[in-house]
Amino acid sequence: MSVEQATRRKEGEGNTPVEDLLRNKDILIVDDDPIFRSMIRAVLETYSCNVKEANNGLEGLQMLKHSLPDVLLCDLAMPILNGIEFVEEAVLEYPMLPIIVISGSGDMQDVAKVLRLGAKDFLVKPISDVSILIKSLSSALKLSEESSLRMQDFSSQWFRTSELDKSCNDELHWHLEYLQEEPNVGRELLFELLPESEAQHANWKLSYRLLQSTDGMPLIFDYEWLLDGRLFFYLVDSDSGGENGVISCLLIRAFFNDFIRDQQMSTNTISAMVESIEKGMSTMENSQAMSGVFGYVDLSEQAVFILSAGLDAIWESNNQRNVLRANNQLTINASSNQVHRFSVKEGANSLLLNNVGCSSFKLELTSF
Repeated sequence: MSVEQATRRKEGEGNTPVEDLLRNKDILIVDDDPIFRSMIRAVLETYSCNVKEANNGLEGLQMLKHSLPDVLLCDLAMPILNGIEFVEEAVLEYPMLPIIVISGSGDMQDVAKVLRLGAKDFLVKPISDVSILIKSLSSALKLSEESSLRMQDFSSQWFRTSELDKSCNDELHWHLEYLQEEPNVGRELLFELLPESEAQHANWKLSYRLLQSTDGMPLIFDYEWLLDGRLFFYLVDSDSGGENGVISCLLIRAFFNDFIRDQQMSTNTISAMVESIEKGMSTMENSQAMSGVFGYVDLSEQAVFILSAGLDAIWESNNQRNVLRANNQLTINASSNQVHRFSVKEGANSLLLNNVGCSSFKLELTSF
């Protein structure tokens, strides 16, 4: 849908659910391009949105102090205070504010940084089909209306993991197709979304080393350390997913974050997580089996629980070595694979993966 089509509203035409959702919503556009702001304003006003504009990040922060919009649209390349700096400040001061970033360059390094900070979506200029913008705004508003969903990771919004009865294919935003059509961009995004290499909780320290070529599809690692001391993590070989590797990795990220946020934890936590991931992947067109490892550490029990889904791994603790064999891959009933329990001892503990394409990985968990 072009801008001209969007602004040509038919008199007497019944309102759609999207129009009802957007009506009277306050939208702040922070962008230094007056022509782009004017175009977006014209579109949003046809949906009866209340639109305000800021010419740069500093002006945007000043406007936020006076009143908070329902959704914030922000360009990444701006003078005075650039988009990344602006998002950092906005997220710190207003963590529940839905932010959609707009990139004119398609630079995944900057996009990944603001997505990690908490932005809910990203769009790429030029926006020739404004229905893409409307879908993104609608999705952000739906999440904002449910307080339990506001802190969802951006990937959870894209895949709508809370609506498992619907096909993931129907729920994917345009950018997933964009990433699939632009494999270099998708690969760069996966690299940039890798977490910090070190973290600490009480007297325990986590660190990891991931050696791999930047020319191929990466081995993906992510983790979350909860306040109660439990550490959740996963690794996925994105190359094993073929042309759907990028999308599959983002889907896995979505389910991983949602399980942790929803505190869906029990003795069969890992199996349940993998089962949900497999269910989501099964709705994707041409989905392929993927290889990964899923686990969590419970420091109160001094134990680690690991499920291997197609990757060989080794758990070492105080010179004791335990080997995990690959077993079924994701989408091939990996949730039925055995969940192994190993000891986590004072001192050094590590998880190793070797011979994963051109990658090698070592996770270290040490006490001090």
